[in-house]
Amino acid sequence: MKAVSHKFKNILPASNTEILIVGTFAPENEEDTDFFYGRPKNFLWHLLPVCWNEGSLKESTLAHKKEFMQKHKIGFADLIDALEVPEGEEANTDDTFVDSHVLRWNDIISIINDLPSLKAVYFTRKTFNGIPNMKSQLNIVAAHCRQKGVRICKLETPARHFSVEKQQQWIDTIILEKTCLRA
Repeated sequence: MKAVSHKFKNILPASNTEILIVGTFAPENEEDTDFFYGRPKNFLWHLLPVCWNEGSLKESTLAHKKEFMQKHKIGFADLIDALEVPEGEEANTDDTFVDSHVLRWNDIISIINDLPSLKAVYFTRKTFNGIPNMKSQLNIVAAHCRQKGVRICKLETPARHFSVEKQQQWIDTIILEKTCLRA
């Protein structure tokens, strides 16, 4: 078995973060990503700026993405810190596989507690079919957020495709706060 760490494990949200976006895992050996949600088939960097009527950052530099994050007080974290996988499976990002090979979870509760201005946590997944361990971790985070009075909602995944409906769900949840898929 081989340990695979999170690629961005040393990047923590800024202390003034008001919106924390939580995902699952980005393996350290992933070559085509420069930051959270950077895979070619992930549309977070299109969806998120459009929520604020700004242009897509999908093809932008990391510096532009960080400027956007700072302007809107957005931070990122993932549930998983490291996996332990069979040799040759280091790049496997299948949900069921990842869920069953967690070596170490990130301490999302501590991250939340270190963000005194935090208003909302958004998890970029709305279903947990076949991933009971991640669901359990999110339930712990959700209970902590509710206890602290921090809004927590699930978002339609930014992965695989973009749609007008998905964009509207993000706007309705993040900006208008008129919908919230409960975690």
